Amino acid sequence: MNTFLQKLLSITSFIFISLQMNGQIIIVEVNASALIEDKSTDNYSIVIYNDGQLKDSIYNKKSKAITLSLESNKLYSVVFKKANYSDKLVIINTKIPSGLRELTEDPFELQIELTQNTTTLKKDLYDYPVAILMINKKEKSLMASETYHKFTHN
Repeated sequence: MNTFLQKLLSITSFIFISLQMNGQIIIVEVNASALIEDKSTDNYSIVIYNDGQLKDSIYNKKSKAITLSLESNKLYSVVFKKANYSDKLVIINTKIPSGLRELTEDPFELQIELTQNTTTLKKDLYDYPVAILMINKKEKSLMASETYHKFTHN
């Protein structure tokens, strides 16, 4: 009986994982890079949190973009860190709107301008994310929120 239950659980687990992989989980790719004075920089970290839990930490020694593969239907906080520069936070919501069957396959290009710690920012916006990304149903792609950008930059 124990062997039968183990086989049944094993088969059930396999079916559940197969269903998730075949139709439910979509990977959203983001090519992330840090800039200083509009030029790619090196020696910085990208820390990725999913629903407040640390998911990954990547140190980039080169000045080329890092591809982040994010699961659909999750909320990510991505923090760019570099010594002597202010941390920059980006919120990425990979929730796919209902009725959207396909996404554009090109990775989203995320370039974040880093500023030195001595730079004065608006004090009331210092803790806010520099951008909020979400999937736009009309464009079928990951896009930055224009409403949020206007709120923080005007």
